[in-house]
Amino acid sequence: MAENNTPLEAGQRGALHVREKVVDRIAAHAATTTAGVVAHSSGLGRVTGLDLPRIETTLAGGHVRARVRIAVAWLPVLPDTAAAVRTHVTEQLATLAGLTVDAVDVAVVAVVHDTTTFPATRGVQ
Repeated sequence: MAENNTPLEAGQRGALHVREKVVDRIAAHAATTTAGVVAHSSGLGRVTGLDLPRIETTLAGGHVRARVRIAVAWLPVLPDTAAAVRTHVTEQLATLAGLTVDAVDVAVVAVVHDTTTFPATRGVQ
């Protein structure tokens, strides 16, 4: 029996179902790879599992809304960093998950001393 190798039309190929957990991970990775953003957890955050970045998404019918809470390294221009995170998260969710991004709300909830940028000073020797 001969096989039919004719490509199917887009509507006949099936559907892509992206889980919310995958969307959260894409958004978290996009946020942490934005310049000025750092992964951060406080003592209580380690216990409760509420590390930064913290992502909350709502996914419905191929559309997503994301709430992103981030920590930034000391001395950033906060509005510029938040705008860069918003843009990067939007691009990554659209590109990697094929979703329509309705909104990305970014909140800077911590400004931390980034030891990779500013090494800790040593005491008197």
